Amino acid sequence: MKKLLLIISAGIIFLLLPLLTSAQAPNLGTAGTFGLFTSIGAVGNTGQSQVTGNVGTNNGAITGFGNVNGVMHNSNVTTATAASDLLIANNLLNSAIPTFFYCTTDW
Repeated sequence: MKKLLLIISAGIIFLLLPLLTSAQAPNLGTAGTFGLFTSIGAVGNTGQSQVTGNVGTNNGAITGFGNVNGVMHNSNVTTATAASDLLIANNLLNSAIPTFFYCTTDW
């Protein structure tokens, strides 16, 4: 009985451990729908490429994209909201305090 209890508790610990130590991505808001986005500057493409997601810029032009599985946004309300959401996510990541440090003994 003790051995079974030990196996069950070890299994529970191994299943829950990744939830405690894994990193969490910040909420990107509207910017999360973009495959390619810049808040400052132009977005250009000079070859054959396929982008899945929206393509946009908040300040500049979009040139050279032929195959986009999404919507092209050029300086509109969506890009202004995405730029604001990216700034919020950036500030959140800059202010985050790490709670786990991985060290190796490779000297």
